[in-house]
Amino acid sequence: MISGPVAETAPRPKVAMWALTWRFLKRGRRYLPRILGTLLVILVACGAKVGQSALMKPILDRYGGMSAEAAADGTSHKEGLPSAAGPQRSKEGPPSVADSQRAKEGAFDKVLQWIGLPPVAKWHLTLIAWLAIGLSVLMFVAGYLRSVLTNYLTLRITADLRNDVAEHLAYMPLRYHYDRKSGDLVSRVTNDVVVTESAANFFYDDALVHPIMILCALGLVFWGNWVLALAALVGFPFYALPLLWLGKRMRKARKRSLERLGEMTGTMIETFGGIKTVKAFNREADQVRDFHEKNEGYFRKLMSALRRKAAGENLSQLFVGLGVAGLLVFSGWLLKKGMMNAGDMAVVGIGIAMMNSSVRELSKSYNRLIEASAGCGRVFELLDHPRDTEHETGAELPKVTGIEYRDVTFAYDGTPVLQGISLAVKPGEVVAFVGRTGAGKTTLLDLLCRFYDPQQGAIFVSGADLRTVKRSSMLAHVAVVTQETFLFNSTIGENIRYGRTGATRPEIEAAAKSAHIHDFIAGLERGYDTPVGERGAKLSGGQRQRVAIARAILRDPSILILDEATSALDAESEQAVQAGLANLIRSGRRITLVIAHRLSTVKNADRIVVLDAGRIAEEGSHDALLAKNGLYAQLYRTQFKE
Repeated sequence: MISGPVAETAPRPKVAMWALTWRFLKRGRRYLPRILGTLLVILVACGAKVGQSALMKPILDRYGGMSAEAAADGTSHKEGLPSAAGPQRSKEGPPSVADSQRAKEGAFDKVLQWIGLPPVAKWHLTLIAWLAIGLSVLMFVAGYLRSVLTNYLTLRITADLRNDVAEHLAYMPLRYHYDRKSGDLVSRVTNDVVVTESAANFFYDDALVHPIMILCALGLVFWGNWVLALAALVGFPFYALPLLWLGKRMRKARKRSLERLGEMTGTMIETFGGIKTVKAFNREADQVRDFHEKNEGYFRKLMSALRRKAAGENLSQLFVGLGVAGLLVFSGWLLKKGMMNAGDMAVVGIGIAMMNSSVRELSKSYNRLIEASAGCGRVFELLDHPRDTEHETGAELPKVTGIEYRDVTFAYDGTPVLQGISLAVKPGEVVAFVGRTGAGKTTLLDLLCRFYDPQQGAIFVSGADLRTVKRSSMLAHVAVVTQETFLFNSTIGENIRYGRTGATRPEIEAAAKSAHIHDFIAGLERGYDTPVGERGAKLSGGQRQRVAIARAILRDPSILILDEATSALDAESEQAVQAGLANLIRSGRRITLVIAHRLSTVKNADRIVVLDAGRIAEEGSHDALLAKNGLYAQLYRTQFKE
């Protein structure tokens, strides 16, 4: 199987995780007010959840140690158990449970008084029930807003990233696209950006929600027993150890899997884009086999990454479970020693459970971030590649009064293609470029379009060095019809209108008539609204080329470049199109540059430039070059010797 252009083999720079994190966070700066609002909503949602759980404590403190009769009059059914107010502190020995309880409630009652609620000791079941209902409603409203806001941030930043990648690729140098497989580029725009959604979800959802939830739950544990809270804080760093240990390896494995996915995507694009060739050579089985191999490679690399992900998540959960078990045993010991009561135990247990849940979800989300970091690295690597700046910088070109090549030399990767080219063309001239394959004809005109810049010499348009002219301004005066005609998957009319946005239907039809394609289009059931299919697959080669010529005619350019523009036409169609192009070409203000292998198409050119090994070998009219009996005459006799 023939593969696409060879991609760069230079080693890719390694990007640190913190650098990716910083770059990703910077993308959220424009949404800072929304992020601050999201933080506020999350804080309210987490506070409401913790507050509802904290209602367990006053219930147990007041009613947990009472019989039904005692509950009615507020006394304990066992002698020695604390009432709502608790016993007096003894003169000797450590503070009792009631002393600690009274101190905490005293501070908490001041907060309650500030917000207009009675002290905890005076709370009754009805008030507690109303508080629970109110907090539930608050949790619903805040939870809804939190979901909407965090989803907006995640999807908005991912969409912005996708737009930036697509825009950056569009403005990348032409050589960049030639040096890379299209499947890899498509994979970066689609698969890699989709993967980065997990990173956006981590930074703008989980990394906001779960740390706040952990802090709120930790506050609940502090309220229950500060010793247990400190123990939880000391053990927390150990939860992250397995993630840090496996994270780097998982990121490498995930990056390799994404590279395999790019190869698989490239195979699919090649197969579907060249399906006619595949079938003509009976190579369906080979293409399917190649896809299977790429797919299996992707499967193996992805499984390697997922095994590391599973190990990290479950090993982290093991550490969390061991920590929770230790806290529960320690809290039982405190309860046994009378340093904590049932209400404290309840809120400590609830707080630890909340912390456990948030830590577990945060570790899973971090694993997804590690996976996504490979895709982020590939996306930011693309965005770091220098793009064409000629679109944004340089002078405007109001009109074209002439073209001049002055001692132009150009090479691809050190291989000379053009050497010392000097040539001047005036408006109204038709100049044809001929020569053997690889002589440099197409490259000569690619330099005029500023797809590349010469290494030596310069090209002047209207007296200005082309390197000082904004490229978009230059291309506004140019229309190109290439040998490999490309049509977009749209209608015939829209493909012609691509030459000049805003053209009316009569103008489109006039251009089609000049290209001798109008009668064919008018005979179709949907006329100019007929879809052409992907790459114009529903049209013949000659029809596609005439649509492309109509597109160039509609543009009405100052510089018309025809690169084997009639190569796909039969003799009759070629004569018709040449007649249609005659008025366009012979305009007194237009420069027409023609590349042709079929020398019969350039006989009427004002000048024929013969290129050989990147140099101008001969120059003159058709008759003069034949009379000279040089390279042009040799090429002409070779084509027409029969």
